[in-house]
Amino acid sequence: MTMNSHLQSAALLLFFLAAAAAPQRAIALSLSSPTITQQRKAKATTTKDRPLLRQFGRGINERILNSKEGCNRFGLDDHYTSDETIPCLDMQTTSDVGANINDVVAASYYDMSSQRDIREAYMANDNTQQGTIPASDGIHGRSSGSGCCIIRLSGKDATSVRGLVDFADNFFEGVDNDGDDDKNGIDDANDGATTKAARRLKDLGVFRIANNVHAGFDHDVNEEGKMQVLYTKLIPGEDHEDPLLLPLEVGDMVGTKSLSRAHSGMNTLFDIGSQITSAVLGMDNESTKKLLDDCSRSTTAKVDMIPDNHEEIADTMSNSYQRIIRYLKPKQPANNNEQDEDAENDAAFWPHVDSTFLTLIPMPEIAGLEVWCPSSRYAESDDLAERGEWVRPIKPTVTDENENGGAAASLDDDGSSNDDDCIHVVALAGEFLQLLSDGQVPTCIHRVIAPKPPTPSAFGFGASNQQYKPRVSAPLFLRPRRGEEAVLDVESDLRDSSSTGLYFEKGLMEECDGMRVWDYMDCMSPNN
Repeated sequence: MTMNSHLQSAALLLFFLAAAAAPQRAIALSLSSPTITQQRKAKATTTKDRPLLRQFGRGINERILNSKEGCNRFGLDDHYTSDETIPCLDMQTTSDVGANINDVVAASYYDMSSQRDIREAYMANDNTQQGTIPASDGIHGRSSGSGCCIIRLSGKDATSVRGLVDFADNFFEGVDNDGDDDKNGIDDANDGATTKAARRLKDLGVFRIANNVHAGFDHDVNEEGKMQVLYTKLIPGEDHEDPLLLPLEVGDMVGTKSLSRAHSGMNTLFDIGSQITSAVLGMDNESTKKLLDDCSRSTTAKVDMIPDNHEEIADTMSNSYQRIIRYLKPKQPANNNEQDEDAENDAAFWPHVDSTFLTLIPMPEIAGLEVWCPSSRYAESDDLAERGEWVRPIKPTVTDENENGGAAASLDDDGSSNDDDCIHVVALAGEFLQLLSDGQVPTCIHRVIAPKPPTPSAFGFGASNQQYKPRVSAPLFLRPRRGEEAVLDVESDLRDSSSTGLYFEKGLMEECDGMRVWDYMDCMSPNN
């Protein structure tokens, strides 16, 4: 597919699904050449009642509610540390050593983490509850496991992910510069185009394409003054072409080079996420490609671009997507008496889980993400505060021995870390990883606390004059495919395991056998 045909597809889509929004450049393109209607099967699996699946969702919601009673003891004596509770894995993309996912994670090439390392790093461990091993000796320390790991990438993989981080920064620079026309007269045509694209993007807002499928820019989420979010959707390209990123205005804002580097970073994260999912669930390449949406084409069938086909149109898009988030400066309390109350309400994102296989987040320069690490010993304590702790993932301490299931990073001659060429990615297990692992992997409960502004100075100088730097994050959400071909066959798709997980629910996998995996979302969030 050429770029023109890509734009035509996007134009048709946006014409029918966002006609009420501000016009976009792509909509002016030709709307001729109707596509061939795809014959689609009735979605019988969607309407089937699945009581155990609903119970599964309620169980996760209950854990989220319990986590709200926990505390972050970061920096205090005997607190749960990131090094203790969150394993670090060393990985690389499959293109470095071959095309087969299973070959690359099993190899010792560059001391990469093995499939077993990856699987154990994500599995919840209840051995400490049964008294078989000391709590401090578990792979998750005193926690039974958070569903969070830190992935260390190096070389060209690190370079490509840095391009994605730069893309996020470039995007918000474009958002902030949308009113600069009058400042300097704007002689550069490119700068003028960037400004117009930013204004169109803000006017467009967020639009719904289908159930649980959205795109657009929200400059003030829920009008709370806490964050701004760009929701993107990707239309897969053919062969080795980059996908088309919606909204189209984003490409005009950041430029071709930055957008291309972003696609390279996304491809790296898609590859790493596919490896992790395959290793944890024991899926071969065929099953991984069938169920996990890595932004590759799953079918060559086409659909008519008419409103009645909005669900089928959404199926041709990638169900996985990139989100760019900027956390705004928290409001200062009016007085000291309000400070404690405000501290309880300053989370930009309240505790939640993601409806993904994995969420992969290049570690931002500014901290803020916290993950819930349930206690392995006091999980059933009457004191909810003892049931676990919130832990802030930080770059792992590098030693000459691997203590957390991953490979050791390289050391200089003096024994110090040579970690400058590395980038770290936080990989959070989503609901689908817990579901398809039959409860062996916990979906990661997490929240985001925006960085505090500098403390005001009583004399009008000092800390209060420091410029506030907002936190920018670029998570990639790796989700199941939406298409009706993505049907789960438990016997052939998943690793046969005789052990039951910490969050095992009897009969759940039997109920989900033969289900289109994405039907879980239609079951839990039918009108989102």
